[in-house]
Amino acid sequence: MMESVKQDILYNHENELTDLLQNNSILSITDKYGRIIYANDRFCEIIGSNRNNIIGETHELIKSHLHTDILYKKLWKTIKSGEVWKGVLPNKLVDGRFYWLETTITPVKDENGDISRYIAVYNDITDYYNKKGTIKMVDPKGKTLSQNFLNVDLSINSFGKILKAKNKILNTSIDDVVGLYVYDFINPVSHNVVKKQIKKVFNESESSEFETIEFSPKGQQTFYVSKIEPVYNNHNEIIYATIVTKKLRKDLKIKKELRHIEAKYSTIFQSINVGIIVVTDSKGNITEWNKGAESAFGYTEDEVIGNSLTMLISDQHLITSVKELLKAKNHLNENKNGENLEMIGLKKCGQEFPVEFSISNWDNGKEKFYCAMMLDISNRKKLENKLKQKTEDLELFLYRSAHDLKAPLTSAEGLLNLIKGEDINSNVKLLTTLLDTTLERGKLLVDNLSYASAIQDKSKETNTINFKKVIDDTLKTLSGLKNFESIKFEITINQLGIFYSNKELINSIFQNLIHNAIKYSKPISNDHTPIIKIEINQSENKVNITVKDNGIGIDEKCIGKIFDLYYRVDNEQEQGSGLGLYIVKRIVDDFNGEIKVKSEQNEGTFFELTLPNFIKN
Repeated sequence: MMESVKQDILYNHENELTDLLQNNSILSITDKYGRIIYANDRFCEIIGSNRNNIIGETHELIKSHLHTDILYKKLWKTIKSGEVWKGVLPNKLVDGRFYWLETTITPVKDENGDISRYIAVYNDITDYYNKKGTIKMVDPKGKTLSQNFLNVDLSINSFGKILKAKNKILNTSIDDVVGLYVYDFINPVSHNVVKKQIKKVFNESESSEFETIEFSPKGQQTFYVSKIEPVYNNHNEIIYATIVTKKLRKDLKIKKELRHIEAKYSTIFQSINVGIIVVTDSKGNITEWNKGAESAFGYTEDEVIGNSLTMLISDQHLITSVKELLKAKNHLNENKNGENLEMIGLKKCGQEFPVEFSISNWDNGKEKFYCAMMLDISNRKKLENKLKQKTEDLELFLYRSAHDLKAPLTSAEGLLNLIKGEDINSNVKLLTTLLDTTLERGKLLVDNLSYASAIQDKSKETNTINFKKVIDDTLKTLSGLKNFESIKFEITINQLGIFYSNKELINSIFQNLIHNAIKYSKPISNDHTPIIKIEINQSENKVNITVKDNGIGIDEKCIGKIFDLYYRVDNEQEQGSGLGLYIVKRIVDDFNGEIKVKSEQNEGTFFELTLPNFIKN
């Protein structure tokens, strides 16, 4: 009984100890080959990886480029001998940040006395290293090869180990560096390059050079070049290599090249006088301005540099334009493609003029800049307005012409009805029937012309649309058409909420599409049933409409022409005015919608429309 109580107490203490380590320590366990078999949450958090991704992987934490291979050889030698290793291990995260861990690695032996795993407990001391300034990628004394070994002749072996040194080392004893490795004094990003150069010297018996960059506390760059040369014995064998580092005046060369490039850029930039180019900083203040901009807006460079871009925007359109500019800026910051924008510019003299422009951006490492490339579109706008006026005049002419033609057609229809009431022979009856058909076609053409001319005005009027009623009314109107009774209609309507549009124009869309599907259907037979499928799916902001038939279809070469004015598909049995699908396309375009058509001869035709919901506020 007492033994059982002792075991329970021991078990509870072990659980408490485990919880304590879990919650307050950074902990990992590897097998005897160095593969991770356990890692707690804090360990996963600090290395920025999921536990499932690291279990079974080699323990990369104890292999950092901030130390030479010798450190890790000593580490493994210690723990494999069964002893505890203590020290500081740095590592680099995926995002480029370094962290430093005070580490204790303890070997665990099995019942046979063999090492079965290693338990590593870490303490994050990165903040301490940052405060002490020792986070720099150098040896513990803070010396770098470039800064402290200028003109010093170091002798190294093929592993980069320093064997001896000549000349005086700045603030350093020669004994302090002999036995260390050159990698302890080189920026880690250059380790692989230097290793390749040393390998080249020893394997190919050739001299080699590499360059390094060091940064001052203020971020100033200094360039250094290190030259490695082989040293031979009497048997022409390489016994070691010498490495000498000198300061390189590359920074001056780069500055000179940058000034040259800047001068060239400035010359080209200022010479562009066809387009308007304005560059701003991230706050929207103008930083650059070409001659084209000066000519367009009337300001000199001195008058605009440092001022806000808004000084070039019409006060009347300022709020709208700023919103569009901010939207374009956000798109660029999210790496999305920018769109062409239109804005009303304001000249120095107070005159307004339209400009079209696109925006690009770039980052110089410290700040983002935005470039607006503009084009004065005053002439284009004049032509657009003139074309709009001509279109309105043409539509008015069509409307009045159609209205004027209705009167004689109506009179002719009345006279024909009088003739029908008379006692006439069979030949005259046949002629009156032909005249009746001709008048019907004439009236249909006049109605379509009148309708086509009034689409733009009608599209501005909106009503609530009940799609079920629209379909019912349309089928009732078309019920007198030839072949109507033999067609099977399959109708699906999913209307959610209220849909706003012009009722008359919506009716026209369905009448023309369904009329065409009926007119070009194939006759019913033992192996064919003519079917017209109508499907309507409405969401909050739009409606999707499809009309599909299994009729005679449209030749592929005609698909691109069916929406053209007066275009008619050749068909001996059926003739039309060539205005039906033109009217449908006009309505869809005026609604800023979209229409697509697919067709295959003897298989049928498929129309798909998307129309916006003109929701009332």
